[in-house]
Amino acid sequence: MKLCETFRSIQGEVQGIGRQALFVRAAGCNLGSKCPVDCDTRYSWDPAESPSFFEKSAGDIDAEIAASGVSAVVITGGEPLLQQAEVVELVRLRSGIDWFVETNGTIPPVDALHDDERVYFNVSPKLPSFDPSPFPLERSIFKHVVAPGSNDFAAWGRKMESMPDAIKHRTYFMPASRDREQYLANAPAVAIWCNANGFNFGPREHMVVFQGMRGQ
Repeated sequence: MKLCETFRSIQGEVQGIGRQALFVRAAGCNLGSKCPVDCDTRYSWDPAESPSFFEKSAGDIDAEIAASGVSAVVITGGEPLLQQAEVVELVRLRSGIDWFVETNGTIPPVDALHDDERVYFNVSPKLPSFDPSPFPLERSIFKHVVAPGSNDFAAWGRKMESMPDAIKHRTYFMPASRDREQYLANAPAVAIWCNANGFNFGPREHMVVFQGMRGQ
């Protein structure tokens, strides 16, 4: 599997929040510089930002999981669903693990991941054409970053009006932030807006605790 980093830390967002996890960050993204949303992990796909991509076998990653002692693994990126065969191989190696796949929602999961009850999807849609139907609803959430003072509140308020309840109830809004200061500045306004409209609020605890630093 082509990676840019692995590390053990605390899951800071939505599904699995607060859990000790091994993070496996895949290298490469199908959107890259074409993504209409600002990317906070550009180093995972842009060689100019991080020239240290490397290959690691499923067996070697599994050994790292065993050594870490965790019961949760976050497979993130970049876009990890570009490497689904490798992800499937990894997931099949070990029982007793909850797998959280972070994805931009543009690539449908293969059946081996879609149908595995240990695999959860934290979907961060980047394109207006996003379709949630390829993802198993009971094991998926859809998270969106919003910024106070922008048009985000009004635009998402309109979108949520026509959204089916089943999707709406699994949609979370997170404060735009790159560090603790930005998070603490933006979180109250986003939480108040969510509360006023009956929307789910998505904490970003890694911003508060670790300042959004790489590898934390």
